[in-house]
Amino acid sequence: MVPPVSRRARRAALGFFLAALLLLTLPHPVPAQGADAPIASPGVPAPSAAPAASAAPVAPVTPEGRKPLFTRSDLRFGAAAVGAIAASTLLDRQVGEEAPEENGGFARHVSHAAEHLGSPLYVGSALLAGYAAGRLLGDPELRSDFARIGAGVAAAGAAAEAIKLAVGRSRPYETPGDADVIRPFSGHTSFPSGHTTIAFALAAGIDRETSARWVPWVVYPVAGLVGWSRLRDDKHWTSDVVAGALLGTWTAGKAISWIGRRAHAR
Repeated sequence: MVPPVSRRARRAALGFFLAALLLLTLPHPVPAQGADAPIASPGVPAPSAAPAASAAPVAPVTPEGRKPLFTRSDLRFGAAAVGAIAASTLLDRQVGEEAPEENGGFARHVSHAAEHLGSPLYVGSALLAGYAAGRLLGDPELRSDFARIGAGVAAAGAAAEAIKLAVGRSRPYETPGDADVIRPFSGHTSFPSGHTTIAFALAAGIDRETSARWVPWVVYPVAGLVGWSRLRDDKHWTSDVVAGALLGTWTAGKAISWIGRRAHAR
């Protein structure tokens, strides 16, 4: 029998988790100018480069095209994500025992509704409907927005499925009280939570494609409800949900950035 998690261990896990999240918000240094850029001396104007005689017109460099797709901030995100997932495993057993106890009528209703927000069928249908509306209304911007969000959600969902198959972790209702049953390629698909991955990928896509400041304060808490529903329904461990949230957010953002870079390169 697995011993209960002590109060000190829970505090350590929470502190480590918050520290990992803080790492994600640290600013990264702006890349320096190219090595060939002229260096101006004090009081002496910097020489200007003469244009080439037969140079072809150069398209303006956009911020999306100037910044590399993968940066040092991605390494920091990966390190923080690993730390957050590792810390959340300390809460797997405790949350797995307490979350299903929220079994009132309101909790069941909210959980059932939230599950749809992470379902590939429901989310995919909604995105296809939005894309079709953009075409019918003759609005290319709306159509492109839904296409990019859909691509981000699809990429995150595919990544989650690949990891699920490779890890082979058993779900809480399969091995009650034991979150450490992992048999790679065994057909068990608990880690990470696919519903949570899709929900946070959708939230990240909407956040990327809109400029309203209130949007993040709505879409991410709603995505968090999806993760809570997976815990309440005894379908996933805490670390499954944490991993799904991080994977969905990061993968969707990278997929949308990659699409933007290809569009600017044309």
